[in-house]
Amino acid sequence: MNGSDWGELERSLVTSWNLDTLAVYADHLQQRGDPRGELIALDLRPSPEDKAWRTQRQALLVAWLGEELAARAGHLVQHGFIHALRDDRFHPPGLLDGPLGAFVRGYTLRGDGQDVARLASRPRPWLTSLTLVNQGDAPVSAAVRDALIGAAPHLQELQLLGRPAFDAFMHPAVNVRVLHPSHEAHGPFVLRTEVDLALDAVDETPDLGQLQALYGELFTDGDSLPALLLRLRAAGLVTLDGPIARLTTAGRVLRNKEPHRPRRARAVEVDSPKWILWAETIPERTPYLVGILSHQTRLIDQCLALAPLNADVQETLVAWRHFLTRLLVSDDAERLGLNDEAPLAGAVETLLELWDLLGRDLLTEDTDPSQLRNLDEALGPSSAPRALLFHLVWGM
Repeated sequence: MNGSDWGELERSLVTSWNLDTLAVYADHLQQRGDPRGELIALDLRPSPEDKAWRTQRQALLVAWLGEELAARAGHLVQHGFIHALRDDRFHPPGLLDGPLGAFVRGYTLRGDGQDVARLASRPRPWLTSLTLVNQGDAPVSAAVRDALIGAAPHLQELQLLGRPAFDAFMHPAVNVRVLHPSHEAHGPFVLRTEVDLALDAVDETPDLGQLQALYGELFTDGDSLPALLLRLRAAGLVTLDGPIARLTTAGRVLRNKEPHRPRRARAVEVDSPKWILWAETIPERTPYLVGILSHQTRLIDQCLALAPLNADVQETLVAWRHFLTRLLVSDDAERLGLNDEAPLAGAVETLLELWDLLGRDLLTEDTDPSQLRNLDEALGPSSAPRALLFHLVWGM
């Protein structure tokens, strides 16, 4: 295959994802001695229960990415690409800056102009879909915008949430969609019926290649199916392992395939709304107002009783509820720290994603998720949460 034919094959695949075209692409990669070719061929015929299949897949990942990156991120690779990527705790930091960054097909970014500039700093020849939840105070500069357009020549869809990120976006082939203005959302608005359809599809067809071929065209109004699967994973409803997706216990509970087994946190009740929960970073002592303690404990109790949660998240919430009780019975001025903030940060992210996807279907009508958002802000990135000291103040 000469250079012109090879370029045409890649253009065909990037503009219209097709498993038959992907198989031809894999064959030609193998002829060129590229380990991605055999990796794609393996993922097109996944056999996750076969030890030999898993061993060979890992060996090909190491040959392509090196041992360290293959161990950190190999489970995110599907068919030699990353079909969807987000900057959350499920994705190791720095993936955009390494060899995988050139093979990202869809990306959801919560950030500002500096984060967009990092995305635009390297060629993204396979990037076809970008969702930007803009958290900056000003539009992205024209220079960064133009760099992004140059880095992603095959971009097809740009979804903008939050503050306007660009004054204009002059890409010749891009469909720009400006969605709802909430900067707190983790992605575009998703109907509960879409969540249910995606979960049932995973249960029926765990092979992600076949899943996209059969159901992908049904998810075009908000998130693509690969992007929605990332949100379902963050919500603890599915697991993703290379070319395979599966429902978790929480996902099966949500689809009434398993009974809900709630955990109870036996703890001191907090009746007074005068106790206010504060957090301080270590060692800077930057203060964060988390919220009213009685609201925090009621929210935990409701989540444990009603939300579809996996056992690890339930255990973390029970431990957090007991920690708040320790604060309540401690000396007024005493500041208590957690031994490890990572489980709490992960549980909070799971709850926020569940709220974003399920909304009022999740808890009672008077539930206020701002308590979770305040705690999430204090903890910082769940991939690297801050060390915190917590204490209570009587009154505001």
